Amino acid sequence: MSVTKALGRVLLSTIFIKSGMDHLQNPEPIVRAARGAEIPQPELAVKVNSGVMVGAGALLALGVAPRLTGTLLAASLIPTTVIGHPFWDKKGAERYQQQTQFLKNLALFGALMFVSSD
Repeated sequence: MSVTKALGRVLLSTIFIKSGMDHLQNPEPIVRAARGAEIPQPELAVKVNSGVMVGAGALLALGVAPRLTGTLLAASLIPTTVIGHPFWDKKGAERYQQQTQFLKNLALFGALMFVSSD
């Protein structure tokens, strides 16, 4: 594997590891959002999604099973993006901020698709 590709995987994984750790340490805001979106067992859903982000992120950083870990991280982004950044329900500056985060997650999804296609 090239140094560039290895470094890219490490850099891409950092946001997932950091976000997953943050959500595990302070789950309540994410649980509230999941509850508001009527996700069954929101506490468990947040723990599982956060665990996937940390575990798959770490494995991706290490280059272990990049297709699988990239796919798992991409799947974890779907509820995170739709539930966490509903810009279509917002107005003004909040809409702009949520839309920016939504588009950032789409970019991450694209990067994960690229990593997973090797």
